[in-house]
Parts: sequence; structure tokens; C-alpha cells
Amino acid sequence: MTRRTALRAGVGLGVAATTAGIAAVRTLSWQPPDIWEPPPAVRAAAPDLRRLLVIEMAGGSDGLSMAVPYTDSRYYDLRPSTALRPDTVHPIDAAVGLHPDLLKLAEAGVSVIPGVGVADPDLSHFEMLHRWQTGDPSGTVRPSTGFLGRLCDHLGDPSVPAVGVSLGVGSTQALACEHVTTLSVDAGNDGLFPVFEDENLRAAWLAAQRAMAHPDRADSPLLATARAANAAALRFSDVAATLPPAADGYPSTDLGIQLRLAARLLADDQHGLRIVHVPVGADFDTHTAHPTRYARLMADLDAALAALRRDLSARGIADRVLIAAYSEFGRRVPDNGSTGLDHGAAGTALLLGPTNPGVFGALPSLRHLDADDNLRPTVHMTEFYATVAESWFNIPASDVLTGNPRAIPGVIAA
Repeated sequence: MTRRTALRAGVGLGVAATTAGIAAVRTLSWQPPDIWEPPPAVRAAAPDLRRLLVIEMAGGSDGLSMAVPYTDSRYYDLRPSTALRPDTVHPIDAAVGLHPDLLKLAEAGVSVIPGVGVADPDLSHFEMLHRWQTGDPSGTVRPSTGFLGRLCDHLGDPSVPAVGVSLGVGSTQALACEHVTTLSVDAGNDGLFPVFEDENLRAAWLAAQRAMAHPDRADSPLLATARAANAAALRFSDVAATLPPAADGYPSTDLGIQLRLAARLLADDQHGLRIVHVPVGADFDTHTAHPTRYARLMADLDAALAALRRDLSARGIADRVLIAAYSEFGRRVPDNGSTGLDHGAAGTALLLGPTNPGVFGALPSLRHLDADDNLRPTVHMTEFYATVAESWFNIPASDVLTGNPRAIPGVIAA
């Protein structure tokens, strides 16, 4: 058993447990075409069928390199060593174009939301990740639940094995909830569980796990919680054995492996799963060698998303899945002198699936930066989240976010 093949489960507020079992990964009989063909545009399915896939690009992805202001001369003045030539980008409109290595994303269509941030940003990865995961823009409320966890509480049934799943090692605050079960699952080895060659070893191991998960009234509260988490993980392992088959055609990157499993989870319509969270393991913290490093990141993202969208379309569920991608902050606007970009503030978020392609919200100004030469936000983090809650799930934003943020109009292709 390796670290990448353990199932880690968190229940309620994120208590973690570990379990495993046997689940061979079946593959679909169809083969994706060798030549890329963008999937057809779709309109959103009925609200009760809708699911959400969140891609968290931790490390501070540079929004101005993902969605390039290719006609703004100020962009080239401020970034003499990291700017992208205007003839290399994929224009979305007369002002914004996607990174050269996001060709498939450009062809398939995407909703771009530039300038997403908060009024009082912090340059710490940990602090801003916490704010994004909990939906706490100021960092002063410090809620015990996460934004996705609160969505799960509204959407899910407490009796189902899991309403939300994160495809990363260890629990995440994003899915911390109060009423339902959420889990963290390592996506390694193209599935959830290690394979035991010895059937007796497998049976003994599972028996031990189930014994440890059995409730005991004499337990301390902490141990009782751990047993409950282990029981939830074992219950989900039974579900995992029945997941729809995996598809071929994904890149062999970590993100490709994560999204391959995400598609199987999202295609399962028997067990009440509504949200999948994917923490990207790549390094978006490009203080040095930004152009070459970011090009590799975008190429990996483009290939994995193309495979996912083709997979969802082939399964007939493309209209049910909204894909949201964000980073905890962007990069500083000027170059740093090391062919890199330092920590910034407002960034660029993406929504794709049953959405209307284009740029939504006002572009942040490159001529009116803040005191640290960072972009001033034009779309508040909670407005982006309100779009997911209200426009996609029909959940009032005020039920899951502080204040009364408004959704960005016109994004969802209803």
C-alpha cells in the first residue's frame, strides 16, 4: 500500500480516517478520437441533477497570463520579461485572450471572470487559501465550515455515503460541514484503493478496519469520532466498487488522474454525490522563470480539462456538471527582475460546462494599481461564489455566504 492509494475520509468538520479495499478500475469500451474535437455546447440540466467540480490552483496562478490583456500597452510596459506576445494568444474578445497553451479550452469555450479578489487581501498562501476555502473574504469571521461544505449541507441527504469528495491527501476545510458526510480520497493508481494479491490478506485487512470502525460507548469522544470517520470511509469504499467505468484518453499527469476519477464520481447517480473538489498539486508560485513554468502548467491544465469535457460529453452528463477553477490570489503586475512574478492580489477565475463563453465582469485596471502594484479587484470573491450557489444550485447566496452578494449575471447557459 502506498501513500497515493490510501483512502482518507473526513466526516462533518473534517476529522480524518484511513481505509482501503479492492476495486479494479474498469474502463469504458469506447475510445476517444485521436484528433481533438470540441464537445458540443450544452444548456444546464434541471437543478436537482446539477453537480459541481471545483479545481483549486493553489500557489497563486497569474490571472494576467491565463487571460491576457493583449491589446493593453500598459501590460507590455509593466512586464518586459514575462508578457505574452499578442499574436500568440487565443482571443476571446477585443481585450482578452487565453494563454497560448490553452488552445483546447479556447476552442471548447469558457467563461472568464478577471479581477476576482477581496477588498483587504493578504499575501500569505495559507491565509488566502483559508479565506477561499471557508468563503470568509475578510478573514475575520473564521467559520468552522467551508463554502463547499455549506453547499453540501443544503444539497445533500445526511443518510448518503458522501455529498462532497475532495481528491487530495487529507481532509480540506473547503468541505467541512455540519449535517452531511464529506470525504477526502487520494486519486492515485487510477482508483480509490490498493490491490492485495493475497485474498486472505485482503479479508483480514478489511476485517480489522471494520472492527476498528465499530462504535464503542466506552470510547473517549475523540476516539469515537475517529471510529465514525473510519466507518464512513468503509461505507464509501463499498460505493467506490460500483462506480461507472473509467475512460481512456486522459493525460498521465496528477491532474489527469484526478479528473479521470472525478468523471466517474460525477457520473454516479445512485449515491447522492453532488460536489467534487480537486486540489491541483502543481506549483503555481512562479517567482522565477515564470514564462516557461506557467506554459507547462497551462498545457497540463488544457490537456486534462479537454479529456474531462470529452468524457463528460460521452457519458451524457456534460449538462449536469459545472466546472469552477480559482486560485487564492494572482501575481503582482510588474516583473520582479528574475523573469518571475511575486505574490499579488486579484486573480482570474474560470467557469466552464453549461456556461456562456466570454469575459464577465469589468477588467481590472493596469493604470490604477494598489500601493503594492497589485490589481484592484473588480469582482468580489463572494460574487463568484454567489454565482455558483444561486445561478447553479438555486441556493440563496445569503444562506452560505456572509452579507448578500449578488451573482454575476448571464454566466450559466440556462
